[in-house]
Amino acid sequence: MAWRARPRHARGLLPPVVALLLATSLASSALAADPSPAGAGASPVAVVRVPQDATLEAAIDRSTPGTLILLDRGTYPGGILVPEDRGGITIRGVDRNDVVFDGQDTRVNAIEILADDVVLENMTAHNYTLNGFYWEGVDGFAGRYLTVWNVGLYGIYAIESRNGIFEQSLVSGAADAAFYVGECNPCDTVVSDVIARDSAIGYSGTNAGGNLEIRDSLWERNGTAIMPNSFEGQPAPPPQRSSRITGNTIRDSGSVPVPANSPLAGYVGMGIAIAGGTENEIEDNEVTGSATYGIALYPSIQRDGSAIQPIDNIVRGNTVSQSGRADLAVAAGSAEANCFVDNDFTTSQPADIEVVLGCDTTPSSTGDDDVASVLAIPIPEALDRLGPRPDYTAMAPPDAQPTMPPDATTGIPGAGTGDAAEGPSSGATVAAIVAVALVASGIVAAVIVLRRRRRAPAEPR
Repeated sequence: MAWRARPRHARGLLPPVVALLLATSLASSALAADPSPAGAGASPVAVVRVPQDATLEAAIDRSTPGTLILLDRGTYPGGILVPEDRGGITIRGVDRNDVVFDGQDTRVNAIEILADDVVLENMTAHNYTLNGFYWEGVDGFAGRYLTVWNVGLYGIYAIESRNGIFEQSLVSGAADAAFYVGECNPCDTVVSDVIARDSAIGYSGTNAGGNLEIRDSLWERNGTAIMPNSFEGQPAPPPQRSSRITGNTIRDSGSVPVPANSPLAGYVGMGIAIAGGTENEIEDNEVTGSATYGIALYPSIQRDGSAIQPIDNIVRGNTVSQSGRADLAVAAGSAEANCFVDNDFTTSQPADIEVVLGCDTTPSSTGDDDVASVLAIPIPEALDRLGPRPDYTAMAPPDAQPTMPPDATTGIPGAGTGDAAEGPSSGATVAAIVAVALVASGIVAAVIVLRRRRRAPAEPR
């Protein structure tokens, strides 16, 4: 089985510098201002309406840092590229369910972003042969109030990127992963308050971690819900490490046939799976109805037959029930330094897992042989077990989703979205996006200065 690599691009260097620019008044009708320089050294903040003022491509081409591109209701073909010299902009739909990118199963991507600090908000994409919305090699990104359904690879996707947030979004019917954050360490990224369903994998992240959180989200009827993983031969070396998976609700993994165009799709039926990952915290999740294992740790078998062991992972305070094989599981061949404590569960492999792999005791097991026979196997063997799978085009579309609150009209990333305004990394300084709005006498001033950087992805295939 071939593992394909995508092209590489240049990387930027320094962390973002955020400063306040010239405030620009907007008419109460919110008609567009010309985003081009309006005098010596001037860089006005602007609202550009699509299609009233320009096509989306033209609006991106004319944009400067701080520009809000506002998409009116309608159907758009996609195939949009935000190049690396157009950073610091926001592309927002006026209604999440009525601003729709339709790939018609012939176009590749809805929107691809190569620029730093670009925000996508309040729109839908479906039926693309590869991806919905994705960021490649950037520093600073945000996606919120997005819906993606029925795509050939990823729904909402960031690779070799950091300082980001995905929130208030839904992906359904993705043949690879609904949400992906990979090839970054530190990632300084949060995936929060999202829904993933009917996809090969709900969340996947190859060789990713470092201030990375997957939290407070719903994952239902995916092949496997959450799967951090480690693989050699990628730009960011293994192992995957240091993610925090907390507060999630995970239901019925592996219970229905889902599309499968992922190298990891053969490892089906798990709520949370750590494939060769290190130093992850799995805490306070509720996992029910997994076809095989509720929470499982296992070695990631590489192309040359070697294995990357899971090590120093903590599984604590989770509620796991109704799993087909075992609620908690560790495969033989794992490192000893994984521990389980304070979980509410019924079955485990090895038996008495919180005793033999307790967090306050000396480990007396490295895992279970039966679990290894199911999980610690090469990717081709896992894929061979899948059998026929539905095409991504055959999956049912999701219901309409909540649109962005109407008070979020200033062009400021995070406005009106609650704690999302705190930024991409929990408790950390907002490195990706900073904005200030000043409202007085009908004048709105919003300014964002953000740096840009580009680095393109590669991932095991």
